[in-house]
Amino acid sequence: MATSDTEHVSIGSGLRSLLSLLAVLVMCGTAVADRTAVGESLESTATERNNARLVAEDLVGKLHVVYYDYDGIYHSVANGIGAGWSLPELVALGGRNPSIAVDSDNVLHLVYRIDTVTPLDILHRTFDGDWSEAETVYHDGVAGVTRPVVAVDSENGLHCVWQRQGYGSTPNSEVWYACAAPGGGWGGTMVNVSSSYGASEYPTLTIDPDDNIYVFWKDSGEDISADKKVLLRKHTRGVGWDANYTNVSNTTGNGSYATMDPCAVVGPGGTIHLVWKDSQPGNREIFYKACVDGIWDAAPTNVSETSTASGRPSISVDDTGLLYVAWEEKTDGVYYDIVRRTRERGGAWSEMVNISDSPGVDSRSPSAPLSLGPALSCLWTEGESAPYDIAFYFEETTGVSGDETACDRLLLLERNHPNPFSSTTTIRYEIPEAGSVTVKVYDVCGRWVRTIVSGRRPAGTHETIWDGKNDSGEELAAGVYFCTASCGGRTATTRMVIVR
Repeated sequence: MATSDTEHVSIGSGLRSLLSLLAVLVMCGTAVADRTAVGESLESTATERNNARLVAEDLVGKLHVVYYDYDGIYHSVANGIGAGWSLPELVALGGRNPSIAVDSDNVLHLVYRIDTVTPLDILHRTFDGDWSEAETVYHDGVAGVTRPVVAVDSENGLHCVWQRQGYGSTPNSEVWYACAAPGGGWGGTMVNVSSSYGASEYPTLTIDPDDNIYVFWKDSGEDISADKKVLLRKHTRGVGWDANYTNVSNTTGNGSYATMDPCAVVGPGGTIHLVWKDSQPGNREIFYKACVDGIWDAAPTNVSETSTASGRPSISVDDTGLLYVAWEEKTDGVYYDIVRRTRERGGAWSEMVNISDSPGVDSRSPSAPLSLGPALSCLWTEGESAPYDIAFYFEETTGVSGDETACDRLLLLERNHPNPFSSTTTIRYEIPEAGSVTVKVYDVCGRWVRTIVSGRRPAGTHETIWDGKNDSGEELAAGVYFCTASCGGRTATTRMVIVR
């Protein structure tokens, strides 16, 4: 049975709880964890309530994290397993509520609110080795703004939602949206997506393969005194916004603050996956719903199923449809830990696993990346009092079992040839020992499009031909694609270009 290696890294200098190693059973073996102090946070909410992504993997396998401190927003970079974190760099003085996403040109996008006397601006910066100057996404001369979330579509268009605070004649908060064309500015039309009288808060944003946009948020609808629920408004490409919002949580009778913190992700085939915190059963629980071909599950699934308080969930998915949900849980009834469950496509939810294992201190506000890649990873805030630590957790998922020998010494993936190509290209890889191999192709948005190799291969050099088609036999459009070979915990990636 193969073991799953994990690494748990602290991006903070408060080492009270970080001097011990994790010892939890995960996946199909024993997790081994480590933590490294590379910075600190002075505020209790250094990570977000999961409506924003604070972890992103770029196209060359580097991990980026952002968090905010007393001074502003910090950025740090590590390799693909969260090791060797760079010294955190202050990139937005006075900034709060960061959210990041990577586009197909390997540019990192950061949106955030800026604190003045009243936070009135949402700003945007990019990073491609150096940080750009800040660009204004939205300026409000009347109301405060907070909790922006950014996402990138298939053509590198940018989309942002945020919460606009209530004021004067408009006492209730709203959810607003803006977009920027690829390579363009944020000069487009601003849209009040919520369009309700109730308090609209904690927005989240996700985009499907057809570039349809889904915005979720917590709201009470037309009656501000009514129970809160999770609402959805969809923008269909080429058509526009739905005429009205939809209640997707079907929440009734749970109190004003019980339903909140929605987090959504799009999986293979365009399935929408949504989680949120809810008190429908009389206790704070984590609920899950899916939308397949436009049809939502009739009833939500209780993912946490505990008698203690659960909250602030974050959800991720990989190219096979494996779901990963992390949330904060009062495991001992006093302190919060970060726990997780997984579910393979069409399968049952796994047992709950405590991935922070931090007795005597709180671990809160987990943030998982949009796409899992070859690993489960998560970022959260940890500590009993300031200064707080920013903890990163890594759990490798690639492995083999049975009598197969893992190719854990070396995996070589050569550059395909010809490259660029129009009809076919040859992919060559080398493994030192026999083992289970997968060779897959992803588009620039990280979506899986083709499995070329899947199965056991003998040691040595192997070649395979790719015809530029997806798994349905359809020719893919001209553009950039990525070939990833995996064997026994090792992964290698190369860039391919199709010309038509």
